Amino acid sequence: MTSLNARLRSVAAVAVAAALLLTGCSGGGGDAAGSTEPLPDDQQNLTFIPAYGWAGSDISQQPLEIGVQMAISQTMESLISLDEESKPQPKLAESWEWVDDTTLVFHLRDGVEFSDGTPLTAADVKGSIERYIAWEGPLKTVLDPIVEVAATDDATVTITTSGPSGTLLGVMSLVYVGKAEFSHPDTTIQADTDYWSKPIGTGPFVITDYVANDHFSFERNENYWGEKAKLQTLTMKQVTDVNGKITALSNGEAQVVGDLPYDQIAQVEAMNDVVFTQESSLNYYFLWFDNMNEYLQDQRVREAMWAALDLKTIQESLFGDTASVMTSYCPIAAFGCLEPSDGMVEYDPERAKELLAEAGYPDGFTVDAIYSTANGAGFANMMQAFISAWSEVGITVEPRAMDSATWVQTFGTVNDDGTHAWDIDVQPNQTITGDADYTIYRLYNCTAARLGYCNEDFDALTTQAQQSTDPDARLELYQEAVDLMRADTPAIPLFEIKVNAAMASNVQGLKIPANDFIDFRTVYLSQ
Repeated sequence: MTSLNARLRSVAAVAVAAALLLTGCSGGGGDAAGSTEPLPDDQQNLTFIPAYGWAGSDISQQPLEIGVQMAISQTMESLISLDEESKPQPKLAESWEWVDDTTLVFHLRDGVEFSDGTPLTAADVKGSIERYIAWEGPLKTVLDPIVEVAATDDATVTITTSGPSGTLLGVMSLVYVGKAEFSHPDTTIQADTDYWSKPIGTGPFVITDYVANDHFSFERNENYWGEKAKLQTLTMKQVTDVNGKITALSNGEAQVVGDLPYDQIAQVEAMNDVVFTQESSLNYYFLWFDNMNEYLQDQRVREAMWAALDLKTIQESLFGDTASVMTSYCPIAAFGCLEPSDGMVEYDPERAKELLAEAGYPDGFTVDAIYSTANGAGFANMMQAFISAWSEVGITVEPRAMDSATWVQTFGTVNDDGTHAWDIDVQPNQTITGDADYTIYRLYNCTAARLGYCNEDFDALTTQAQQSTDPDARLELYQEAVDLMRADTPAIPLFEIKVNAAMASNVQGLKIPANDFIDFRTVYLSQ
């Protein structure tokens, strides 16, 4: 433990020293008390550097990639949105009702058009939902209850489910609506792929350019059905080098930088004309084991690797108050994200060694771990801390850092024997709907087949929780499900992550929601 703590202190000290050195003698800090009078319209051009990259732009194929969600939510919209308390609010649908236990009816808002002037109809909603279902992607398990989608008339969409659902409304906030003519269940149609890769949506911005792993460019949708965006153009630029992000902010190449790592905050707060803000969120980091791997298929090995990690020290040293050690399998702010009855696995390297010996690996073994470089330098430091801790109990973990596109491809590859093209995967995620169903059921259900984990008792509990509309009954079911997960240890929940942003002091109207998807429609630049 001493050597690990020393290494972590060294990493943190070097990072902070570098930040202070880069800051130099600029002194002061951001001042948000300046004028709020908008700049002229031709100067309303903002560049945003997010924390996450994007390997593609088709939201129906990659509905849960955080970078894609952030970008596409500017140009496409869903039937409903979720407020700060994860309660459904009208979006493209102005109202909805469950007419019986298995029939959900949405009534579309009047006068909504796509950015090219084409009216939105129920057929567009029907086609889009069916496209999401046909891809059988990350939303597969939470869309499975849908039996049929019907365009009852041009302004009415009727969804029939296989049973009652207490979670479907939240899931519908993640289904973005495109044009029906490019939204077929046959996912091999090239015209559909081309459309969804650079979609024409109903949102406040229009995509003008996109380059994978580089940037999205938007301009204001002058035909937007709601209050028009104040920005004339918006650019989302991927920059993986932390110092590059800070440089872009300081020289005016970027006006907003999202989710800065802990070791950069002091530098940013000392910059003139820069404002830093930080909020709690539904974001978290987690570690997945390939539960089919020859070593990792043994629960004792998985628990040993968890017990080898001093997560509290890693959090304090590398993340400070920008993160906290998780006490459940999803952020505790989300409904149903409960602590296991017996608590989480505690840091105990000697116990880790005992478990490895019991499993038949007293001398350890070698596995690999993948992660995306788009997650930033703080993520890489965290990986090195993990690798160092595992080495102290005899386990060699070989890191495989990848760009977003390579990571997505590798993560989704399954070998002929059922194992994955990776042994361990570490990544950020979100419980976007504010309900444990979105994480616990969607990721760990047997149908999901995401990491080689399957427990039929767990499936039964989480299916009941999904179908129940009684909050108290759902909480009891989630408690039993979480206790099973703790016993099986298919994964390691790592850290809840706060969301933050550093911005030029003349950026107005920017709010960071719990899901981290900034609505740039309300943002503008002041004089």
